[in-house]
Amino acid sequence: MKQFQKIGVAAAVASVAAGAVAQQVSRTETGDLAIVPYYTVKDGVNTGLHIINTTDSTQVVKVRLRRGTDSKDALDFNVVMSPRDEWTANIGAGGDTGVHVTTNDTTCTVPAFTDGVAQMPGTFSEGAEEGYVEIIAMAQADDAQGISISAKHVDGVPRDCDNVRQHFYRVPAASVGDSGVRGVHTSALASDAGACTAGAATTAVCATTAGAAITGAANLSEFTDSDDNALKVSFMLTDPDGGLEAGDNAVMVEGFSSAPMLTNQQPLSFGTDGLLNYDPLNFELPNLAYGAYESNITATSSQIRNTQMDASLRDGSMWSSLADALDADSIMNDWAAFDTADASVNADWVVTLPGQYVMTNPICDIYTTYGQANATAAAACAATSSTAASGTALADAAQAYSAAGGADRNQLPLLVASNVDGVALIGDGTTSNFALWDREEDSLLGEETDSEDPDPELGFSPGGSVGDPADPDITVILPNEVNVIDFGEPDAPSALVSDLKLTVTPTGADRGWARLDIQPVNTAPERWSIGGIQDDANIVVAGPEAGTFTAVADATDVPVVGFAVWQRSFAAQAGNYGRMVEHSTITSTSTTR
Repeated sequence: MKQFQKIGVAAAVASVAAGAVAQQVSRTETGDLAIVPYYTVKDGVNTGLHIINTTDSTQVVKVRLRRGTDSKDALDFNVVMSPRDEWTANIGAGGDTGVHVTTNDTTCTVPAFTDGVAQMPGTFSEGAEEGYVEIIAMAQADDAQGISISAKHVDGVPRDCDNVRQHFYRVPAASVGDSGVRGVHTSALASDAGACTAGAATTAVCATTAGAAITGAANLSEFTDSDDNALKVSFMLTDPDGGLEAGDNAVMVEGFSSAPMLTNQQPLSFGTDGLLNYDPLNFELPNLAYGAYESNITATSSQIRNTQMDASLRDGSMWSSLADALDADSIMNDWAAFDTADASVNADWVVTLPGQYVMTNPICDIYTTYGQANATAAAACAATSSTAASGTALADAAQAYSAAGGADRNQLPLLVASNVDGVALIGDGTTSNFALWDREEDSLLGEETDSEDPDPELGFSPGGSVGDPADPDITVILPNEVNVIDFGEPDAPSALVSDLKLTVTPTGADRGWARLDIQPVNTAPERWSIGGIQDDANIVVAGPEAGTFTAVADATDVPVVGFAVWQRSFAAQAGNYGRMVEHSTITSTSTTR
């Protein structure tokens, strides 16, 4: 498996393990995985997305919006991008569920947008006005493949998006390898059901650049692993009424996959017994832990090309490498919260912990969410709770939070300490992992430490020394996958309107910098593993859709992404403006990969 590289996050990471390749901070701002740390449609704010295919190959790209409270898959679809294409869209408020994605772009999407609009399904739409976005390069195809020919723009419009969509249906087990059956046959092979038959007369769809008809296996498109730097992704938060726009590159990872990860785009299905039908290539893949599984058919047909499959796409090691790549022991950034007669400045932090869903039971998620699911299995799932050890105030709080439907076996909640409004207090108040300073070195939480007088013969240097800030007297939990930290008085203006917000009220200053140390409550998180039988929740599901929990490779690896977003409002000028600054990261030396 290829090594991951963090892009755009300041970190000091190295590996001393024999034979391991040291992780690097890439400066290319490209990759085959992008994580947009935050999207929102609240209070009139829109979130724009720009995805660029940097390659000469057709890229099949998964776009997935995850709900901020628990990272449920709230909306996902595929974008099929011809070489050097750019796709732009906007996440905004609207539709029956309150969130939709709109675009004026002609690039092929799977499924088709209705009049340029994709409405978020109702399944996990409640609370999904905020969240984060995964953008994954699933696979690529050269220009001789049927999908590439159909997706190619001619005079600004793809040749045939309807034909492109023929590649993404579910193929029945008995039909894998049958070139006449449309859909995903394996993670590296799909049929377009008749558009480009071998030896067919040249048509607008089937013609190559040389004018000849497609040759080779009838009706099949073959895929390979996407280039490690296939995509460039950027995003922006825009408030048309308030005059705010702030944006940045997404957090990019390169080398995410080592093989094609093509999956279908059909809904989950259930049998008459209410049990989930097995689908090794369903729309929920790829995600941050799993790429794609082998076809459930063992066939020798030369049309089934599964030789490129990599075990890492199925054994969860993708998550271990990603968690290591995005691990943060601490994050740092500026903060500000002041209001004068002439101007106001607010800087909110977004702290996102992507991928915590890989440590939850997806089968239980399905059985407890879908009405057509087996009622007995759903009831058993609803009775499950966290396995976090009890005996301490923090662990008891984590377990209570889990039983209420929040966490499962993941790393949440995290500790964060400050004067925070609107959250339950736990712990004895003697420890802290959140430190604030003003711009002159003084600690703003707990008692300030005296500094020495500066040397009178030296100038401009701050001089003296200041000890570490004293521990504050309040400890709280940070419970969500996406968290917004607002600095200032609870009722004061802020940069973001959010339901995921914690309010920090520093005393003694209105601007400075802060450091948040990352401390998961659950010190033994477990990742869900496909295969085997899930019986510890009183559910025994016969078939390959069952699974078990296994310990994560390194419980101290907590992936963290995010930024500070600034809003500046001025009474004396017509327009306001904003900016976005990615968190800086402190990461300990890794000894395993």
